[in-house]
Amino acid sequence: MAENFYVNTVGAVSASKLSEAVALGKELAKESTAAGSERASIGTIMTGNNAGSVVFQQFLNSLDDFANIMDAFAASSTYAKIMGTGLQVTMRNIAKFCDVPFDAPSNPNRKYVILTRGTSHIPQQDLMDLMAQAAPLFSEHGAQAFRFARIMTGNNAGDFLLGVTYPSMAEIEATYDAIGTSPIAAKIYAALDVNLRNIIKIQGAAS
Repeated sequence: MAENFYVNTVGAVSASKLSEAVALGKELAKESTAAGSERASIGTIMTGNNAGSVVFQQFLNSLDDFANIMDAFAASSTYAKIMGTGLQVTMRNIAKFCDVPFDAPSNPNRKYVILTRGTSHIPQQDLMDLMAQAAPLFSEHGAQAFRFARIMTGNNAGDFLLGVTYPSMAEIEATYDAIGTSPIAAKIYAALDVNLRNIIKIQGAAS
């Protein structure tokens, strides 16, 4: 079953403590799934204003699951240790997934994520229809997952978020070469004012 909600938590940590924070994040991902998330992962942001930060991603069926997970983290020694590295949470957003079909592989190899965020002047359903038309292009060039969502919380509440995972940077390059000549991609760019695009390297995951 596809999850309904996505939680993205970004934390800044010193370079000397990054490897420790990532190792603890791998354990925290396991605790997240034990407490109610369908999947969780720890990664490092490679680009943008938050380059060098860690990012914790959680995929949930309900917001009650999120509440249960945060209760579990409050009593978690792993969570206390990761905060003890000096990590400072700089952002946490919740987004609700939109129903956009995608032909995903049965055993996806998720190594990198590209998150693209933007605002739109067209109705949500029209934008979802455009995303559905674009999804095969991503699949054909190696994307492992293609999830479209609308942000519910934080400074960017109301913005749209597209998360696409890839097995390597080669597939990212091939996809964006194809996007450059795609009429559907041109329509999306005309409808979506992009205000962020980050590449994330997934360092560990649990499901």
